[in-house]
Amino acid sequence: MNNEYKTKLQQKTFNTYKDCNRLLIKWATGCGKSKMTIDLLKYTMSHIPHNAVILFLVAERSHIKNWQEEFKKWQLSEGIKIDILCYNSLSKVSSRHYDILVMDEAHHGFSDRRISLLETIKADYIYMLSATFSDEFLDIAENIFGKFQVSYVSLKTAINNSILSDPQIYVVNMELNNITVNQRIQIGKGDNLPVVNWWDRNKYIYKKKPCIIKCTEYQKNKYFDDSMDYWKRRYEHTHNFIIKNKWVNLGSQRKKFLGELKTNHVKVLLDKLKKHRLVCFCSSIAQATQLSESTTISSKRSSKENQRLIDSFNAKEINSLFTVGMITEGVNLVDTQIGIIIQLDGHLRLFIQKLGRVLRSNYPVVYIFVYKGTQDEIYLNKALKNINEKSVKYINVNSLKFME
Repeated sequence: MNNEYKTKLQQKTFNTYKDCNRLLIKWATGCGKSKMTIDLLKYTMSHIPHNAVILFLVAERSHIKNWQEEFKKWQLSEGIKIDILCYNSLSKVSSRHYDILVMDEAHHGFSDRRISLLETIKADYIYMLSATFSDEFLDIAENIFGKFQVSYVSLKTAINNSILSDPQIYVVNMELNNITVNQRIQIGKGDNLPVVNWWDRNKYIYKKKPCIIKCTEYQKNKYFDDSMDYWKRRYEHTHNFIIKNKWVNLGSQRKKFLGELKTNHVKVLLDKLKKHRLVCFCSSIAQATQLSESTTISSKRSSKENQRLIDSFNAKEINSLFTVGMITEGVNLVDTQIGIIIQLDGHLRLFIQKLGRVLRSNYPVVYIFVYKGTQDEIYLNKALKNINEKSVKYINVNSLKFME
């Protein structure tokens, strides 16, 4: 890690923005957003003529502990008044005034419900932290709080300046089976539904007659693609949100379908990586549990239990963590050599966050599972747009069996 560049970045940012009362720190993971924020807090508090009252907003309860450790590490003065709570608890502090507001992972603060609550909060100084804060969210934030200055360090810049390691990304290519009829699609509801073959499906679909369609993996994916195109066109014509929900729901079903097809292939890879430290991002909680129930972090566990798993991983008592998305941000994972992404989606922010969980190790490796000729490839091209081409290698899924 290039600590010299990192130190200069923090010093330059501090000198440039120390007297700014509205600042977005849009830095890639590993650049030191936490220390930068605490340095700014110390400076700002020294210029407030009374004991400063500070509100910290975080995404998850586990992030509260992370910040408390950062306060201790960087010697933020004890005895100051700091309220730390999750965005879900915003209603508890509505209509209050704070000297300083800090919004960690600030993109979580701008859902419709949270925006209405943020509008009631007043603060003299506001610091927002997020590696993936969108221009749309910045417009909303400025409408609520006023103009923000922005300090930006991209993931690519962090890698090029050796703050983060350059990853080796393996795209594991697969193809959907179009020979074996081993899939089912249920259309409508009812008991004892007729089972029909793929080529007879339209006789039932067009007449809105419930049925179960026998098909191949390829045909089932085509069904999702065609159905989504249909409902998307209808929504664009009508702007009916009931229709939009059908379109979005089909997308979720397709994502889950493609993700769960990959389970056995991922098991082959995991068997080869038994001695490595890794984090695996799954397509569903059920899949994560199937791959490793004992080390799965999910909403079905208590916050205390999830934190215990993270602590055990960082203490190197366990070497793997499985999740859908709960540790994509705001969690420091120690010496994570390998990341596995089973199912991409259309959100570049989520890909960057998942990638960021492993980039602090010296030689990070990331495996991404992709079905060729599906939406997976569209998501992949979007995800790799700002990644060095030399860092990406395409391999066939069958080659996993022969890995050393």
